[in-house]
Amino acid sequence: MADRPRSRGRSWWRAALLTAPLLVTRLAVAAEGDSTAAGASPESTPDRIQALEELTQTHQSDLDKLKRFKFSGYIQVRWETAEFADDSVKVSGSPAVVTPANDERFYIRRGRFKLTYDASPLSQAVLYFDGNTAGSNRNLTLLEAYLTLMDPWTTDHRHQLTAGQFNIPFGWEIERSSSLRELPERSRAENVLFSGERDRGIKLVNPWTPKIETVVSILNGYGINDATFPTLDPTSAKDWTARARFIGGTLDASASYYDGITTIPLTGADVEVKKTRIGGDAQFYYELPSAGGGSLRGELYVGGNLNPDSSRVLIIPPTAGNPVALLRPGADPSHLDTEFNGGYVMWVQNLGEKFQFASRYDWFDPNTDLDHDQFERVSLGVNWFYDGYTRLTVAYDMPKTDALVGAGFEDPNDNLWTVQLQHKW
Repeated sequence: MADRPRSRGRSWWRAALLTAPLLVTRLAVAAEGDSTAAGASPESTPDRIQALEELTQTHQSDLDKLKRFKFSGYIQVRWETAEFADDSVKVSGSPAVVTPANDERFYIRRGRFKLTYDASPLSQAVLYFDGNTAGSNRNLTLLEAYLTLMDPWTTDHRHQLTAGQFNIPFGWEIERSSSLRELPERSRAENVLFSGERDRGIKLVNPWTPKIETVVSILNGYGINDATFPTLDPTSAKDWTARARFIGGTLDASASYYDGITTIPLTGADVEVKKTRIGGDAQFYYELPSAGGGSLRGELYVGGNLNPDSSRVLIIPPTAGNPVALLRPGADPSHLDTEFNGGYVMWVQNLGEKFQFASRYDWFDPNTDLDHDQFERVSLGVNWFYDGYTRLTVAYDMPKTDALVGAGFEDPNDNLWTVQLQHKW
């Protein structure tokens, strides 16, 4: 059998569904005509036609409901190899923990499936799942589950109230889909400050004009990746965010603010650490006649945050023999909160219709008063678009950190090659 012309894409099955009720009606009418000619009672014909019309209307109603569902998603298959790859296995601890030193592997970085029900024009519901083999958790994970209500008093229903689990509305990089990103991973600052990118709460989006939009949200504050409180909030006070964005087309920019509290559970009185994040981002878009579109982007994060390195030094962790968590004698709880800064600058340039070049410099300093804890990275990548659904990415990351070696500090050999094949539907 000949292949279906590719130019028709995937619309043939939708057309078949939409025309099926009409086809059923025509066949039934034709059958009715044959039975009448064979001697059937003609008085029953109008009733039967009416019944067929009602059946067609029922089918059409069912099809209208099905059209409200939208299925989307993507798969990212990766091969990685790092400079420190070594064909050996390290065994340590009791019980024994086996850690392969080799970091050369194939794996599924993201396998995502999204279901959207669009009860247009006033409400929408979303379920978003991820299945990957990047870490030890190989279960299906619920990334997002939320309900959005649109306002009924504007013609375009542009004001929206969302409740559930969703991306934290801060900056630009967090809410941008991983299927669109030109390099394999987000910046280090974003990964540390907003691990998992999502939290539970409510948010209000207000596009006041075509160029000005504000977003405010109230959140639990711990995100979906927090090891201690992944689904709970131990404080009655909630974290909150606010963002104002200017959308100019050629130049977009926004300013964001985050305020909240992190609770450190201890045996006895808990310790609460103030959590503040101030962010600014900008994106500049341009077009080159010979190459195509390009963009320059940047984002900056500053504020105060719980420093995991400080907590490891100032807190006595629980053990099997002494199952309590205490501050070390003489430790100052205020030192658990450190000032940080981080961000990135990025350049993306299309090279015709099939290729794209991307480069980025990103950094993160978790404690501005401490030396040798900074992270810096230069990333380079090339994207090849096989078709409208499939993309191949080759990226090279060159991180720079200070590791204590003997009496001095050295940058370890940990540059990373990543080859990723992505299919999106």
